[in-house]
Amino acid sequence: MVISSPDKNMKRYIYLLIILSLFSRNFLHAGTSDFPQLYKQLEQVLALRQATALHKEARIDSLQQTIRPGMSASTLYQLYGQIFEEYYVYRSDSALFYVDQAEKMAIRLNDLQKQQQCIINRSLLLATTGYFSQALEQLNEINRAQVDSTMLLSYYTAYEWVYSVWSEYSNDDVYAPQFRKKEVLYNDSMLQVLPRESNEYYYWKGELKARTGNQLEAQQAYEKALQGLAVNTRLYACVTCGLAFAHKKQGNFREYEKYLILSSISDNTCPLKENLSMQELAMFLYETSDQELEKANRYLNYSMEDAMFYNNRLRMLEIARKFPSIVSSYQQKSNDKSERLTRAICFISLLSLLLAVSIFYIYRQMQQLGKQRKAVTHMNNQLTELNNELLRTNHIREEYVSLFLDLCAAYIDKLNRYQDLVKRKVKAKQTEDLAKLANNKMSENDAKHFFVNFDTTFLTLYPNFIKEFNALLREGEEIIPQKGEILNTELRIFALVRLGIKDSSRIATLLFYSPQTIYNYRTAVRNRARDRESFEEKVKQLCPTIDESK
Repeated sequence: MVISSPDKNMKRYIYLLIILSLFSRNFLHAGTSDFPQLYKQLEQVLALRQATALHKEARIDSLQQTIRPGMSASTLYQLYGQIFEEYYVYRSDSALFYVDQAEKMAIRLNDLQKQQQCIINRSLLLATTGYFSQALEQLNEINRAQVDSTMLLSYYTAYEWVYSVWSEYSNDDVYAPQFRKKEVLYNDSMLQVLPRESNEYYYWKGELKARTGNQLEAQQAYEKALQGLAVNTRLYACVTCGLAFAHKKQGNFREYEKYLILSSISDNTCPLKENLSMQELAMFLYETSDQELEKANRYLNYSMEDAMFYNNRLRMLEIARKFPSIVSSYQQKSNDKSERLTRAICFISLLSLLLAVSIFYIYRQMQQLGKQRKAVTHMNNQLTELNNELLRTNHIREEYVSLFLDLCAAYIDKLNRYQDLVKRKVKAKQTEDLAKLANNKMSENDAKHFFVNFDTTFLTLYPNFIKEFNALLREGEEIIPQKGEILNTELRIFALVRLGIKDSSRIATLLFYSPQTIYNYRTAVRNRARDRESFEEKVKQLCPTIDESK
């Protein structure tokens, strides 16, 4: 068996003790008008069902842990008996196991009274779990003449219980009346051996009065039996249940409900898995209040859980008889609620449709009224954007003019210097030098200077050219200028293409290469493009000076 840690169990135990002390002080004095508080206390106890069960099982486990090899049969009998008492109204199969163990010890001790007590205990379990004839067979094994006076109460109690649950189970006009007569007979016999003025005496007196039809005297006897009882005892649960039925038969349904709640609280506090009050309370709520069907259904589920846990066939049968009506009502209530919800949804949908039409009409009117204002605003925004574009274009044109003037000035200066050099050569009659000068191509420094001017000018006008150009190439095929370069040959060729110079011969002249070399460069770069066919057309569209999408 798996149990919680000792610290956790101790915390639960202390908490339960506090709860139980509050119960014992307040419940007996709860007024019939304080039902919300009673139901609140019941819900609190139900919320603690798992903790209560854990505490119960921890207590049983502590008893089991005391069993050691080599213990005497007498000591083992006592321990098995204590564990049986814990399991008796908690778990039938475990209780039956420990009855069998105790009987083995009684046989070893050759103690007739102990053997008889084990038979009585087994008959109680068999009757509770629905094996009525087997329970009676067990009791009939006991020779009445051999029953000691100290055993008579247990003996009569067992017979009373067998015939009580058997009559409940039969619920007919043939056998049930016979069983009830014997039930009353043994009930009367119990009163002959019970100590007078004890709680047990008044409880069984109440039972006898109720069974013989005197409900007022039954109520009075139960009320005496209830005095001084703690809520966490089985007798408290039985007495309050008996009080509930006594009030019901007198027509006092508020008191009936009250004592069913108190009995249910006690059942779940002990905890008792063999119980009746919770299912009776569920049926009462079902029959008296459409608003409490959910609670009735939940309480009946708790009762079924307990009956299945205990393996109580009688209670399972009783609940099975009650379930269909509650489930049917619960379903009907759910259907009614769904129908009301459907009607509400239809009504709300209609209102929503009318509201939507109204909003649409208002919206259209607002559209009509605001159309001119929006048109003016849109035109103003377009004018602002166009002005900004014109300003940017004008700024670029100014840069073009400035760069062009700088280049012109540089080449005019160079031409003047070249003219002065020619004049000096003519005056000095250095004709051979002039001939050499005429045949020389542009010097490497002049070409480099030209490229620097071109590169600088182009990137000033199109600063994002390299980035946008490389975006047209496949990944890993990008063209990056070397250290010390502004543009390399490939980039200059396509810079000229961007400027509108498509002919390879013209590009060759400007860059001092042969047309074939330019053609080879263009082909090599085009092979590295993502889209080879439209590559050069896309190059022409790079770095627009005015956003053409507007």
